[in-house]
Amino acid sequence: MSTTARPGRLDPDRLAELEEQRDHLLASLRDLEREHDAGDLDDHDYGELKDDYTARAAEVIRAIDEHRDLLEQSRPERNRGRTALVVVSVLAVAVLAGFLLARSSGQRGSGTITGNDDTLRQRLASCQMTSFQKPAEGVDCYADILDEHPDNLEALTYQGWAFVRDDEVERGAKNLARVVEIDPDYPDARVFRAVLLARAGTAARAKGDDATARQSYTAAAAEVDRFYRNDPPEVAVQVLRQEGLERTIFFGLLDDRVRGCWEQAAAAGGAAGSDTDTDTDSDSGSGSGSEGSAVDDAAFIAALSTCLDGVLAADPTSTDALLSKALTLLGTETPDVAAATTLAERILAVEPDNGNALLLLASAAVYRDDLDGATALLDRVDGLPRPTGAALIGSPEDLRSMIERRRSGGSSGPGGATTTTTEPRATASTVPGAPRIPNADGG
Repeated sequence: MSTTARPGRLDPDRLAELEEQRDHLLASLRDLEREHDAGDLDDHDYGELKDDYTARAAEVIRAIDEHRDLLEQSRPERNRGRTALVVVSVLAVAVLAGFLLARSSGQRGSGTITGNDDTLRQRLASCQMTSFQKPAEGVDCYADILDEHPDNLEALTYQGWAFVRDDEVERGAKNLARVVEIDPDYPDARVFRAVLLARAGTAARAKGDDATARQSYTAAAAEVDRFYRNDPPEVAVQVLRQEGLERTIFFGLLDDRVRGCWEQAAAAGGAAGSDTDTDTDSDSGSGSGSEGSAVDDAAFIAALSTCLDGVLAADPTSTDALLSKALTLLGTETPDVAAATTLAERILAVEPDNGNALLLLASAAVYRDDLDGATALLDRVDGLPRPTGAALIGSPEDLRSMIERRRSGGSSGPGGATTTTTEPRATASTVPGAPRIPNADGG
């Protein structure tokens, strides 16, 4: 069992311990790189150890963020329904940087580090740690490198992110724009640009500027699409999933009526959960199956379904409402795959190239063991912008992996015991239970 599982109670001593673990693991990644560069570790051992340290560092960083969330939640006069909406719109900036910094340590090739020089690698690693802890000092550290290597992608990217963390967002955005000008496929920059655009969308919506909000979320979705089209490292993919970035974009692009239904359902589920919560962490999104969680989810889905029925009565062609309704049908212990499929087909009758509907049909086809049909649908999805609902429905990549496992006899068919995030069940990647929008555990 993981030692960094989501905490149920605020523990300042545990937080300090986790921060110490984080610093140790990030330092170990730098030491590991130096040993590899010196020839003390072969490529195989280096790769295995680096992956292990990176995963552990990412887990610890996430646990740190969760403890900080608990600290915020422990403050008085916290509105439970509002908490759900904050989870939708606010990204954990520090932990995102931590994931990517852990991943970047020792992972840059000659195409990224000008001259492929050991001293430069060490300087970049030093700037990473400085920037993570003290962004303003990190900006200066990277500036020294950029004086000598003005097009170094890592220095430009992480100086840009240090600017953002030091509240100089415009300067950070300029750095990131320069990076994608040099290398449009550099994944770290795409992730950070998507974060900034999603945050801009959230800020615009809070001011009542829905046009700017939609424009920002649409641009963020395009950054995520570009990110996925260039075979990004798995740990970078986990950054997006763990931080709920795709969910933020999905909810940000829903029309007002449908988004309002999700918000009402979050409030209803939160109220129901508060009546049954005892020592459980009601905001964990863990789907533990406790009595309080079950009531929470049931109230959430019932409220969402009822509200969506009203939207569809007024506008039967609302694709956002049809998709959301389909997700409610898949978010129960006994998913109604046939009814959800019918709703997806109704979406395609309105928008023949709706990626979310095609992805949902592909997921349903996998559930039925129609692997050829699912593959054909995914081929159509690949020719379209990435579906914004991939984090809720199941990503195209995960579906293809499942198809390969099914074909090799690696997992069960419909109704079997094996359930994954892409099968239509009440999991983290289908309908998140109230008040967990988006689900903080990733998909």
